[in-house]
Amino acid sequence: MDNNKALPFFSIIMPTYNRANLIIDSIKTAIAQDYQNFEIIVVDDGSTDNTEEVVLSLNHPKIIYHKKKNEERAVARNTGTQLAKGDYVTFFDSDDYLYPNHLSEAVKLIHKHQNPEMIYLAYNVMDINKKIIKEQHIYRNTDFNKKLINGNYLSCNGVLLRRDVALQHPFNTNRTLSASEDYDLWLRLAARYTIHYSNVITSSILNHDARSVFVVKEKPLIARILLLIETCTNDSLVKKIYKGKLDTFVSKCYLYLALHLAMSKHKRTALTYFFKGIKEHPLSIFDIRVYGIIKCLIIY
Repeated sequence: MDNNKALPFFSIIMPTYNRANLIIDSIKTAIAQDYQNFEIIVVDDGSTDNTEEVVLSLNHPKIIYHKKKNEERAVARNTGTQLAKGDYVTFFDSDDYLYPNHLSEAVKLIHKHQNPEMIYLAYNVMDINKKIIKEQHIYRNTDFNKKLINGNYLSCNGVLLRRDVALQHPFNTNRTLSASEDYDLWLRLAARYTIHYSNVITSSILNHDARSVFVVKEKPLIARILLLIETCTNDSLVKKIYKGKLDTFVSKCYLYLALHLAMSKHKRTALTYFFKGIKEHPLSIFDIRVYGIIKCLIIY
């Protein structure tokens, strides 16, 4: 983990699509790391704005710009992994921010656990004015692997994978799964490797209206979550490791659907998945999402 070795130790992979107005600030936060043995691979997924001009204008030796046809973020991330030269890769969205300690904290955790397959660093959430509005919960004596079946609490920014692992386990490139391809991968990895984590916050998610998670269309959303359920519950190791917990996973997926459908005023369909979620795992009635679903159904 020499800060001066010839090849980079980290590859920061940044997929982007039409984010010319946001990406330059994100790249600058990646450049300003305490630990400087890294490369930044910007994978332009067929942008039609001036993303290329903006990225190349930085003229920085650590930046590798690669433009390809539009195939969604999973393909873009996998492309970045294939181009990467670092021992570890991390996937950094082009509208988010890394704090200067991101890679230096990662090095500490990697050293502590002797080059593990997967590590995870905490994050916070900021609004468009860069005010912190949420911090990830502090986890103590928590088995991350077991907890992950209850929902996707990992940010792409916080996950770092050994490159050989990332090459062996790529993101699912089915476009129907887009926006849940990360959770699908985390669960598959959690069934195979120990997730070593740190509660030190090293990155921030920028909360803005254009974020893909806020753009809800009924049929694609339903198709995405149903495919997530199918891919995860059909994985042999996920079934083995999470045996007895898959009903909880399916229930929470249905409740996720119900909440987002209710928020987007698809009330009848939201009710359908609400009842499916409770039927799948009755104790899910105590899930915090239930309050949000009921609130949306009554108010909106």
